[in-house]
Amino acid sequence: MKRITAGLLGAVLLAAACGATGRPQADQDRDGQLLSGALRTAYADGATFKLDQQLMLTGGDIPSGQAFQLHATVSNGVLRDGAARFAYRIEQGQQHADYDMLVVDGRLYAKQHSSSAWKTTPVGETTTLFPSLRLDLVRETVLLASSVSSGSLSRIDEGFARKYAVRPAADQLEQLQSMPVGGTQAEQAFLKSATAELDVYLLFPSNQLGRVDVVLSGVDPSNGEKQQIQSRLDLRSSRVGAIQAPVDAQAVAPGDILT
Repeated sequence: MKRITAGLLGAVLLAAACGATGRPQADQDRDGQLLSGALRTAYADGATFKLDQQLMLTGGDIPSGQAFQLHATVSNGVLRDGAARFAYRIEQGQQHADYDMLVVDGRLYAKQHSSSAWKTTPVGETTTLFPSLRLDLVRETVLLASSVSSGSLSRIDEGFARKYAVRPAADQLEQLQSMPVGGTQAEQAFLKSATAELDVYLLFPSNQLGRVDVVLSGVDPSNGEKQQIQSRLDLRSSRVGAIQAPVDAQAVAPGDILT
């Protein structure tokens, strides 16, 4: 996260037989497979999406009592065949910056909206920019989850959906928060501070993916910086054309992708 912040500024753990939710493991596995199928279909068959995300950083190099906050939005994104294309706006106070972005074959491509020069970096190192959009990682998290709740009926937009609360296994927390930690001691320190919950909504009665909410919190053991993320992705099934990567993108470090 420290590298991504710089850019913005310029062993599977299984639940016991009755899981943390008190549900039989067989029921959790069944619902996990249902969610996994909906996530895979949305990412493969085509969808439009909107994203709304809040990021807050405190501690570390940020003066005591202060916070660094960013609001990111996507209003017109599309997904197909494991790829995504979208316009990404970052707002801080009265200022904003606009980027064109693509995610293709495990890489993020980005350029300032007014520029023609593309940059690229591994998407796994930039997940904190849009954790709810990483449907491949969300699907993996569901399959490896320490618990999956039963579906509860909820209202989203003008329709209804079943909401499933997913508690990620410890192995997924570093990936969801783009928090590479070196050494056993640092990893243990991070895991003590890290929390995460994913809420996955399947539209009723179609069981198509309608929404993904991701709430994350964790402390970087290298500098004591705490990050808190609330990320929401709303999707609708749609016909989408092929999404291809730029042919002339410059490879950069993750922290330089938005500079």
